[in-house]
Amino acid sequence: MGTAKPVTTTQAVVTLAVRRRRIRWGDALAPYLFISPFILSFITLFIGPAIYSFVLSFFRYKGYGSATFLGLDNYKAIVTYHVFWTELRNTIFYWLAHVFVLMIAAFLLAVLVRSTIISRKNIYKPLIFLPNILATVATALVFQSLFGTEYGVINSLLGTKIPWLQDYGYARWVVVFLLIWHGIGWWFVIYLAGLTTINPEVEEAATVDGASGWQRLRYVTLPLMRNTFIFAFVIDAIGSFRIFNEPNVLVARGGSLANPDMAPLLNLLMSDLRSARFGSSAAVGWILFLLVLVVSYFQFRIMRGTGEEAE
Repeated sequence: MGTAKPVTTTQAVVTLAVRRRRIRWGDALAPYLFISPFILSFITLFIGPAIYSFVLSFFRYKGYGSATFLGLDNYKAIVTYHVFWTELRNTIFYWLAHVFVLMIAAFLLAVLVRSTIISRKNIYKPLIFLPNILATVATALVFQSLFGTEYGVINSLLGTKIPWLQDYGYARWVVVFLLIWHGIGWWFVIYLAGLTTINPEVEEAATVDGASGWQRLRYVTLPLMRNTFIFAFVIDAIGSFRIFNEPNVLVARGGSLANPDMAPLLNLLMSDLRSARFGSSAAVGWILFLLVLVVSYFQFRIMRGTGEEAE
């Protein structure tokens, strides 16, 4: 009978090292294996179409036949088109006219519900959030009934015949009011979540030091909520530049788009799609992306800078 060769210490160490390496490789690859469905879908449904649309923005393409390379002509045609600037002004108006009222109202509601002044908080929370769960088109149709000229609820109560939706000067403000009413519940929840992250001991210490309610809000709560404010303002800006349903459902008729005098910038993209100008539509989308990027960058800079100065 043969005798087994003794395993040297060096061989044992090498074998153990190989096993550990295999285990480490498995541990390292396991997370990527779990998130691989998301990565594949993200590349297939987002990165791929984004690259394709960017390339398409330099071509004239009707959806069939061959595409004609135009270079930057699509972008030049858009920025020299007067409707582009009109709809861009409308979009910026909708954003700036509602954002501060919306954020202040949502934050104050969150502070009020979190305070000891309000009882039965479980009743108020869903009531405030309720408008957000309604479909945008449905709420726009409701506002259409409220602000109708002949039979609208508002004119009936006031005894007037104000052309809320026919006069674009009034209609813009109806859109702003709709944006505030529909969005306040969502940002109320976000601010309420941000307030719960503040350590109660910090507020108690400020109270012990003699700080009033306003002083606690100004010097304790607001600085600690800075990151939440940055998130809220940036996300709301992104959503505002993508506004489409509210003005179109309120004033458009017969399946058409809203008049350019009160239409948002996304209408230009949709009208190009309807006319089979896919290259121009892609260019509008990328211009919109650059606008959102610039606005978000300056918001980060301004709000971060303000916070650092306060510190």
